[in-house]
Amino acid sequence: MKALVPLPHLTADELLQRQRRASTADERDRWFALRTLTQHPQTSRTALLEQLGRSRRWLSALINRYNEHGPEAVTDHRKGRAGQPPVLNAEQRAALGATLQSPPDGGGEWTARKVAEWITDQTGRSINPSTAWLYLKRLGYSGQKSRSAHPKAANQEEQTGQQNGSGRRAKSGHSTSRTSGSSGAGTKRGPVRKTASE
Repeated sequence: MKALVPLPHLTADELLQRQRRASTADERDRWFALRTLTQHPQTSRTALLEQLGRSRRWLSALINRYNEHGPEAVTDHRKGRAGQPPVLNAEQRAALGATLQSPPDGGGEWTARKVAEWITDQTGRSINPSTAWLYLKRLGYSGQKSRSAHPKAANQEEQTGQQNGSGRRAKSGHSTSRTSGSSGAGTKRGPVRKTASE
């Protein structure tokens, strides 16, 4: 299925002017998405949505609305509605994505609580850790970036393996005991055979 592309209602420059004049963060994100896809139709939708912290459904609805009703459908005309702005704007989301590439201050892994603290430091807004967790998911954070501690863990495993060398021998000993156990089973069969022969 071919990806939706905005119709050429406005040029990329006109879309940029609309983006700059946007009255809300939501509207600014809409113009940004439309301008990006107008200038670069082959842009990765996944990358764009991660940058904006939006869903595929949001993008599809936006393009359909823009294609069917033109630029006026993008502007929010509802009186008295400033729009609930996202916690982080596009630049802050990009900054968070870059920050997640390194371990947090104090080490360890990034958690929802640590991200919430980072967002509060950046924006002055106190947010719920569940909201911070959504940003972690949207930015594709898996905790694999901060594997700098793993070489130490590997060394510990090697050390443990060396210490457990006797344990490996014990395992081989177990296999020997199993063999002896099986021979023991043969010994048990001996008397049965003798009984049968008697």
